[in-house]
Amino acid sequence: MSAQLLLLPIISIDSDEVREWLERQLLHLLHKSRPKFIPRASFNTIITPNEVHQADVLYTRHIKSGRTIYLFYLNLVDVASRYKATVPIGVALRGTAKSIKNIQGILTSTTIAKCLEKIYDDPENPLIWPKVFLSNKGSEFKGECEKLLRKHGVEIQKAKFKKTIGIAERYNLTFQKQFYSFLDAHDLLDSSSNIIELEDLPSVVDSIVEDLNNSVTRLLGISPADAIKKKSVFAKPSKPRKGPMGYDEKRLSYGDSVIYLLDLSEYKGGRRRATDMNWSSKIYNIRESLVQKNQPVLYWLEDDEGNGLERSFVREELQIIPPDIEYPPQWVLAI
Repeated sequence: MSAQLLLLPIISIDSDEVREWLERQLLHLLHKSRPKFIPRASFNTIITPNEVHQADVLYTRHIKSGRTIYLFYLNLVDVASRYKATVPIGVALRGTAKSIKNIQGILTSTTIAKCLEKIYDDPENPLIWPKVFLSNKGSEFKGECEKLLRKHGVEIQKAKFKKTIGIAERYNLTFQKQFYSFLDAHDLLDSSSNIIELEDLPSVVDSIVEDLNNSVTRLLGISPADAIKKKSVFAKPSKPRKGPMGYDEKRLSYGDSVIYLLDLSEYKGGRRRATDMNWSSKIYNIRESLVQKNQPVLYWLEDDEGNGLERSFVREELQIIPPDIEYPPQWVLAI
């Protein structure tokens, strides 16, 4: 007996309908791919030199200079002008010691306070006590450091995300590249010791910083040394969008419901696994927005209870949630 083929009816599926259906599935939206390009606004609301300073501590190789071993560097940048300052932090060797076995207690808030005084009390340095001092939450920026800043009427702000002190982070990278080029050259000529010995490390650091301050920056179009002398400085966006921005940009409305792109710091261990969601599972509303000329519009969010997120977002970091959004079916809970 010959086998009979079961004929099934041909069902025509409209790809547009499928796409529209998917865009209503919250689970699908949460796992949507991360944008390949996200524009970034410069700190363009900060246009006055010495209004806001960012600071961070850089850790490098141990370097011996004279009877001092240098381990850390306080890097400080004026946001508006990008003018920079670096203070090497070290510890004096005792007796015949040639290295430091215990670095505990070297990087303290008292140490940072002394570094700040060295920068701001230098009459030849155009950096003065700012209105706002922005750093990470490290203990070295607390205690005596905060006490000194308050004494000079400086507002203290702490960054929750690395990009909040992105200018200082960028300076760390730029400084390291130039600094390590010098150290690598030294290693090629003298590899007899694990610890590099320099005759005058502070002078080497000063020459690098001076070169950076006198070099034209891409975003400013002038050097930081020239920018710090101006009353106002306007920077280009660090990652401009190829399209309308600012007042020409199509904006989200306050009635829009959105989910936001998760930051790496929001994942367990600071790393995203392939199975993790890319977007927030909680839905938010637009609380406020900031429109600036030639800058991507910035948005701040809040939930239905009025609890807001501290950081801002650009349009590419937000997905609009349609009013007819569909959650996974209830039978999933019974599995």
